[in-house]
Amino acid sequence: MNKKISPWNIGSSLYIPANNPNIVDIIIHNKYQDLKSVIICLEDSVKLEDIGFAKDNLLKSILHITDHLNQTSDEQVPLIFIRPRNIDIANWIIANLNLTYVAGFVIPKFDQTCLNDWWSTLQNTQLLMMPTLETQDVYNMVKMQQLSDTLSVHPCRERILLLRIGGNDLMNGLRLRRHKNMTLYDGPVGYLIKMLVVIFAQNGFYLTAPVCEHFSDNDLLAKEVALDILHGLVGKTLIHPSQLEIINQIYRVTEQEYTEAKKILSVPQGGVFNINGSMCEPSTQHRWASDIIERAQCFGID
Repeated sequence: MNKKISPWNIGSSLYIPANNPNIVDIIIHNKYQDLKSVIICLEDSVKLEDIGFAKDNLLKSILHITDHLNQTSDEQVPLIFIRPRNIDIANWIIANLNLTYVAGFVIPKFDQTCLNDWWSTLQNTQLLMMPTLETQDVYNMVKMQQLSDTLSVHPCRERILLLRIGGNDLMNGLRLRRHKNMTLYDGPVGYLIKMLVVIFAQNGFYLTAPVCEHFSDNDLLAKEVALDILHGLVGKTLIHPSQLEIINQIYRVTEQEYTEAKKILSVPQGGVFNINGSMCEPSTQHRWASDIIERAQCFGID
């Protein structure tokens, strides 16, 4: 895949276990309208005894998808990512699958100790990387700062599309499960998200929001997505297709935000001006404005 991909293009990512028989239907038959990316998972969502079948199903599904896309320029197909279980399976995928239409890999359990091993596997491909921050190191601010600084100068930097936050693994490490009536931000993982944003965003990285596994409560999901946006997170992982419309709607940019962003980007970086009763300062709000424009291009404007 050669086209330029922005972190905002990921939108809401639907996880699909690699042993799911409907992978092809979901991806090329537009089963879920406005789905922007999928992550075919060979890790936690697949039992160890099912790995053989899942690998075979993945191979056949990617072959079918590749044949389809070789014959048509289908703009509705979501971006395709694969989450290998480990480096051995990643090497098997690279050796056995046609990855022309696969955008990249989601790297599980990522930390500094496995960085060079993963880069050794991926450096001779065109695959993008979405490392998942979900190990014990995430609880350590010093280790996260070291990882952020290392990644910012590592040869893999240009391949890192964004970083994913593994909310459920982080909750598990604290002997917790998300309360059904509370957002992730109401517990200790809320602190971790804040810390990760501060440490990685200042080095130019984007992060995406963890799943909300209680998919029957639309109000809770809406509240959490609003907080995701407030924290500067880019899109959200879907645990269930019913969440797609809600997430996409809340990520839409307001007309006022869009107008202000356009104005900020249209004037020289210096001075201040007033729009809608708010001070706009291009020199300090230019990056925010650029993200608003990209978000609007991905999710639309209200």
